[in-house]
Amino acid sequence: MLNKHFPKGAKPLLLALAVSSSFAQADPLREILDENTLLIGSAMMTDHIAEKKFAEVLKTEFNLLTPENEMKWSYIQPQRGVYDFSKADKLVEFAEKNGMEVRGHALVWHIQNPEWLEEGEFTREELLEILEEHIKTVAGHYKGRIKYWDVVNEALDDAGGWRETIWYKGIGEEYIAKAFQWAHEADPDALLYYNDYSTEGTTPKANAAYRLVKQLQEQGVPIHGAGTQLHLISGDILRTANIAANIERHEELGLEYHFTEVDIRIQGDATDRALAEQATMYEELMKLALHYDAVNVFTTWGLTDKYSWIPHWFKGWDHGLLLDKQYQPKPAYHAVQAQMELKRDDKFEWQPPVRIATENRYLQAFVSPEAPQRPSLNNDASLWQDATYYPFAFNQLEGRDQRLPSDQEISGKFAVMYKGNTLYGRVEREDNITINNVEPDYENDSVEVFLRAGKDQPFVQYRAIVGQDFAPQGYDATAKGVWHDDGKVFEFAITPNFVDTLAGKTWGFNIALSDNDKAGTEHGQRSSQLYPVTGTNSGYLGEDFAEIFFPGQNLEISAIPFEIPYTFKAVEVQVSGEPGSYKPMDWLNTYHYSFAFNQLNRRDMSPPAQSDIYGSWQVGYQGNVLYGVVHRHDDVTVTNHEHDWENDNVELFLKVGEQFVQLRSIVGQDWQDNSFPGERVAKWSDDGSVMSFAVELPVETLAGERIGFNIALSDNDDASEGRKAQLYPVPGTNSSYLGEELTVLDFVR
Repeated sequence: MLNKHFPKGAKPLLLALAVSSSFAQADPLREILDENTLLIGSAMMTDHIAEKKFAEVLKTEFNLLTPENEMKWSYIQPQRGVYDFSKADKLVEFAEKNGMEVRGHALVWHIQNPEWLEEGEFTREELLEILEEHIKTVAGHYKGRIKYWDVVNEALDDAGGWRETIWYKGIGEEYIAKAFQWAHEADPDALLYYNDYSTEGTTPKANAAYRLVKQLQEQGVPIHGAGTQLHLISGDILRTANIAANIERHEELGLEYHFTEVDIRIQGDATDRALAEQATMYEELMKLALHYDAVNVFTTWGLTDKYSWIPHWFKGWDHGLLLDKQYQPKPAYHAVQAQMELKRDDKFEWQPPVRIATENRYLQAFVSPEAPQRPSLNNDASLWQDATYYPFAFNQLEGRDQRLPSDQEISGKFAVMYKGNTLYGRVEREDNITINNVEPDYENDSVEVFLRAGKDQPFVQYRAIVGQDFAPQGYDATAKGVWHDDGKVFEFAITPNFVDTLAGKTWGFNIALSDNDKAGTEHGQRSSQLYPVTGTNSGYLGEDFAEIFFPGQNLEISAIPFEIPYTFKAVEVQVSGEPGSYKPMDWLNTYHYSFAFNQLNRRDMSPPAQSDIYGSWQVGYQGNVLYGVVHRHDDVTVTNHEHDWENDNVELFLKVGEQFVQLRSIVGQDWQDNSFPGERVAKWSDDGSVMSFAVELPVETLAGERIGFNIALSDNDDASEGRKAQLYPVPGTNSSYLGEELTVLDFVR
């Protein structure tokens, strides 16, 4: 029964992992499990162990030590042929004195190299000689004292291609195999690994890293495993099933898979909620480590937040480690500790989730019709009258707050068509300030296009800064971009050389509009990166793609989706007051999305001007109750049309199992009656600017559930006419009232 404290069985937001003021009476982390089961490690600098408190906690809690910087080239060989092991030796000696293993990091990297190496002019043979001498000297110096070596670190770029390092450019990709061979010759008993970031799942980069180690193994190169760094963001959705799948394929090769540089950074203050979310992510990673024998190393990139690299690299972010700045254990520490104890006591029963290979399409593909003639990229808008314009709808730079900025600052829409094997696109852009002369390139105002031609195929990211053509890419296609009207219009053509026609094909696709109004200020980065879909700004990694469909005669889109896009999220909330009441503080940590696609206009789904109608929405859950808030700004409110659906209203579409319902609340009114089971309420502010709601759903709990979902904001400025806008968060044909074209809502545990 829905009541003041509803629902029955609902619990407040789980914050059971409260911050502890001291270490619990339980065993230190290093003593919980046998070293053959899991080594628990930390990274540090020599100066850190000179601090008594640091040294004491390190040797008590951890049994694996990774030098954070002092085994890298600039420290070890500052001048050619002159080696300085003094700092690294202190760390190794500390480890040996305190019964700790050592992970050497790293024999080959593209950063923190000495000036003589970076600025020298060497032949291929000279570089091979330099690399061999360095690896054999360093690995030989520590022969028998270092258990693991990160032999090669970060040889791949973010898209999974070869990183253009001094070694790759001077030697070629074979430098990797040679590095492993030389390390093995110097210390035959050391275990050797390839290490990289953003390789934990099944992204193109992760797939490339897997192919690399598999190829090395097949070539007989001495390699024992791979390390994935896991520099993560608290509050992000951890793709556990994908990580599990990646571990499993390494296990099948007989390779180990180490978690080598774990930290989970928090933006702003370390609130109880942020720490709880961080703890959940740490717990999930530890579950993976304990479930798979291949993951026998779990190392955090630092001991305490007091000496973390995070605030120096990511302004406004901090608090990524297990211990706070006063060396006190955080909820994440206790979460990790608890899972390790379950493993020790033979009570660990966790199983990884099953990876979803295919499922029904929950985001309609962007349609690229066949052009009547080849567009000439000369800004002829009449050539685009048969295409559909879609809005840039989500600002993926702001984490959970993905609302659009003011349209007085930046707004845009795009359309796509094809002819033969060429994709054509047109972007229309309104921007009050254009920035196109800052470094790095991605901080400029630009358009980015992402394409993937097939499952497990490489993707390409094209970027065109305002006023410039696409930057060259190593992709088997020709690409051309042209700007018009002082940066207000961008037209492009991309012709893949490996297909004869695009007709009937479905590809992975995304497009982004970047905006930087802060160049020259202290925070000179982009303020917006607008996409037509929600996501985590991971397009550059080949993630969070939508689909593009190229229709042709008697050719239909496949029933099985090509991509699995990012989904809308509902987090657990603790709503205070009466059901349906609204208090802004209750909603600070939820995802916040805009209404952006006007599905009443099939040719141009971009929304009206924000001065006319603008809205955003948030959802959360508690127990089996879905809560939501709609924020609405409308210059004219109409509530007296003879047809209910033609009034200004909010509509909610839900499919739970086989049960579907459409709920409608006209501005100022409760939900209209229907036979859907459960209780519900909708309340509006007196001025119609805020609508809050609660809907009881026919499940025991929503935690971990996924339901069919959509939400719409209707606008009618003249009671004698019909609606002029029906705004959704996704593209479609305004068919959600039939239970069609629903997206999904994931309820995050």
